[in-house]
Amino acid sequence: MGFFARLFGTDPAAKVEKARRLLQRGEYNEARWALDGLEGAEAEGLRAEATAGLRQLNLDEALARLRLGDRAVGEELLALAQEFGATHDEVQNIRGTVRREQAEERAAAAAKAAAALQEEVGDDPLWSLPADDPRIAYAMALEAWPEGLRARLVALGGEYAQAVMLLEGGKATAALPLLLSFAEREPAASWDAARAAMAAGQLALAAAQLRRFAENVGHQRIGSIETAVVEAQVLARAGEAEQALGLLEGELRRGGGLALRGARASLLEALDRPAEAAKEAEALIAEAPKDQGLYRLLARAREAQGDRIGAVVALEGGLACTCGSPGKCGNQAFDVEAGRTLARLYLEDRAEPARVQELLAEVQKAGAPAGWEDHYITALIARNNGSAELPAMSQALLRALRPGDPRGRWVHERLQAS
Repeated sequence: MGFFARLFGTDPAAKVEKARRLLQRGEYNEARWALDGLEGAEAEGLRAEATAGLRQLNLDEALARLRLGDRAVGEELLALAQEFGATHDEVQNIRGTVRREQAEERAAAAAKAAAALQEEVGDDPLWSLPADDPRIAYAMALEAWPEGLRARLVALGGEYAQAVMLLEGGKATAALPLLLSFAEREPAASWDAARAAMAAGQLALAAAQLRRFAENVGHQRIGSIETAVVEAQVLARAGEAEQALGLLEGELRRGGGLALRGARASLLEALDRPAEAAKEAEALIAEAPKDQGLYRLLARAREAQGDRIGAVVALEGGLACTCGSPGKCGNQAFDVEAGRTLARLYLEDRAEPARVQELLAEVQKAGAPAGWEDHYITALIARNNGSAELPAMSQALLRALRPGDPRGRWVHERLQAS
């Protein structure tokens, strides 16, 4: 009995020893699972150590995420840290540290940008401003531009800066005619004119300005934005998906990176070319294994080809990548969209009920607002349980969809035809 208990992990002493080894390696969440069901002073002590480790792990990761500007994930990690015993003061200290560092970085960047622009434009009063003046935000935005183009925009002077500030302040309609007038004489300004047109809902005008920018300046990386990706998105929204795909493939031949390839994969999916989209997503995952959007794209592409098992494998792989182990998401934020889709697939196939419960518990824990798919999942559960309420639930789901919504087929095939 003792040998088999240790072999299969049921012996309490073996489980305690396993938990101790996991703690030594910093695998705090796995250690808690190893201790599941054990009582006694030794187990409680190790459990407390694992909880404290998770508390600190989530605090440290939250600080790192907030420093990177990923506020949503950072706040989720702070909430997790509180679940593991972090105090209000510890959480506030993390937030205060990030606010202080960001304020210092903004002040330094503003001073640097103002000084650089002062050298280029001399005594123009727009640039002879203290570092905390809101107009310096324009100078900071210019830091994201390639140097040669930055000089061309600076040469447009203070009126151009003020037009961009109108756009940044949410006044796209007022900024648009001003920016278009500048774009007529300086093609580099077509980027900001295109942004204003997009914000004003004028897609055709935005596409024209982006095309002018590309033809005269060449597509650029401005900060974290690839202008070619933006043009492709605008074209796709305007119903020109094939043209958008051609644009991206042309840029890729010139040596574009992951952002362009990701946009291409999404377009292939939109063009109903799931096999190609899946192939591109698989290649991208190998290079960016923490990008959850790629796992979801791969799952959708596989499901579109009828490969439901492959879709499940993709989603479970993504959750395992971010969480360490499926269903044990103590260390990083749970991907709610992936969890919902995975639960849907399992429920539609009447498979893995225990895993479905785990997934739905994580979705609920994340606190995301309920949408149509959540109600569809509830109806699937009712179907699987033989509920008499299923017909009414199915009709309610259909009424909530616009005509032609492809999700209506889910209701007809999975709920009404069962």
